[in-house]
Amino acid sequence: MGKQHQEFQARLRRLEGKHNDMSAGYSARVRSDGLIVVAPRQIRSRITPRAVVFFLCAFFLFKGFLMAALGFASYDARVAELSKGVAVERAGAFLMQAEPVSMLIGEKLRPYLH
Repeated sequence: MGKQHQEFQARLRRLEGKHNDMSAGYSARVRSDGLIVVAPRQIRSRITPRAVVFFLCAFFLFKGFLMAALGFASYDARVAELSKGVAVERAGAFLMQAEPVSMLIGEKLRPYLH
């Protein structure tokens, strides 16, 4: 009886695992032989490489626009002031510090803003 009980418990664990997988969604398809196969839906990341590139381009454009609108000296002064704050502000100052890409964008946008 011990072996049968262990086999039963193993089967229960497999069924509970399948149930947990299917609870997040499932898809059914019909195979060429007519058998309907139900499988858990694969969770796909909604963050694509294209979205990451788009976000980075938008971020650099935003920084370049700020540099052009405020002026490079004023922008650097504001980032320096931000770096004196708490940890979140210091992290923001690190991200917003001037780097060659945003400076180039700021130089290109400056004539259009002034």
